[in-house]
Amino acid sequence: MIKVAILGYGGRGRNYALLCKNIANKNNLEVVAVIDTSKDKLALAKSEFGLADDKLFNNIDEFIAVPKMADYLFICTQDKQHHEHSIKALNSGYNLLLEKPIACSIEDCIDIARVANEKGLKVDVCHVLRYSGYYEKIKEIMDSGVLGKIVSIEQIENVAYWHQAHSFVRGDWRKSEESNPMILAKCCHDLDIAVYLAESKCKFVSSIGKLNYFKKENAPEGCTEYCLDGCKVKDKCPYDCEKLYIKNLRGIPSFAYKNMWPQSRLMSDSTVTIPKLYEACKNTDFGRCVFLSDNDVVDYQTVQMEFENGITSTLTMTAFSGKSCCRETVIRGTLGMLHCHTDKPKFILEVYGKKPKKIARSADARGSHGGGDGRLINALANGKTKTDINMSIESHLMAFLAEQSRLDNGIPKFLDEYRK
Repeated sequence: MIKVAILGYGGRGRNYALLCKNIANKNNLEVVAVIDTSKDKLALAKSEFGLADDKLFNNIDEFIAVPKMADYLFICTQDKQHHEHSIKALNSGYNLLLEKPIACSIEDCIDIARVANEKGLKVDVCHVLRYSGYYEKIKEIMDSGVLGKIVSIEQIENVAYWHQAHSFVRGDWRKSEESNPMILAKCCHDLDIAVYLAESKCKFVSSIGKLNYFKKENAPEGCTEYCLDGCKVKDKCPYDCEKLYIKNLRGIPSFAYKNMWPQSRLMSDSTVTIPKLYEACKNTDFGRCVFLSDNDVVDYQTVQMEFENGITSTLTMTAFSGKSCCRETVIRGTLGMLHCHTDKPKFILEVYGKKPKKIARSADARGSHGGGDGRLINALANGKTKTDINMSIESHLMAFLAEQSRLDNGIPKFLDEYRK
């Protein structure tokens, strides 16, 4: 039996905990403790896992003060807390499942890896896309040789207009100083996938991007600080909080509200009701006008990469996309090209000189990140994880340097100069 403790019972922590619970009979995973500063979230964890009061903790210091009670600690706290929480847990003998990003500086990332290596402990990073059937199938096709020598990897991350507003304009990741730059907070997944598909270390990165739209100078006449304060353009605004959090629940039975995301993020106990949503929209950052918030992270950014084996890669992150949070991937080789989209059931393979062919994806694509979350938990239970921190640091170095390049007007940054 692998015993698990959860630090941070928010959206990600609770999701992983429930995945452990749902596959426990097959893979012997047991959630034995939960740590969170919110009494409401601890009460929720207690009810969902039947935990005794002495298995519920208000902070990590309380948790590590008692005898070691789990094999793994899942760290699902805010980005700025990852380094402190990881070092304390490692020094107390816990293996870690660490939510991405690893930390907020490359030095802190390396420090966590160093302590883990010195103590012989595992730190698995939640780069869940490596576990998704979508990317596994892409890699399988690339490895088959049908595309010839791989020349380029192109990725687009469509954040979705509403998700940008929720997480990166109103939410916890809206300010770089308080969390991380957008390219790390949102896209270290995609940079890690570039490394995974290229099978090479990155040689250099170059990046451009900026905050284009969600700022005061673009505020329409008649808007108010909060959407529900009498905004005169509310009906025409796609970012109106009432549209995003409340009106889109019409037609859904109230019993289904409880765990609905992103609405649950507005609730201290994750339990959604219409009155509580209106209260949150009136009194929290989630009800603020997207043009009058205190956000500073970019809403559009591109990264160009060259790998040591000669493969070039591009990544585009954009807030300006439709309802679906989706990813697009194009692999170009000397013999053919592969077009892929996370929302489409089949890939398009074009072998040069032949008729395009549709290739069915893996059926295991349900759940968060194309099934990657559940498959990560299964991999951990079976001792088959593949996102060790020592490997995952590469994508983080790429992200930090991409942000440096963006701030330096796109000047390329060479990784070897920093890797040492």
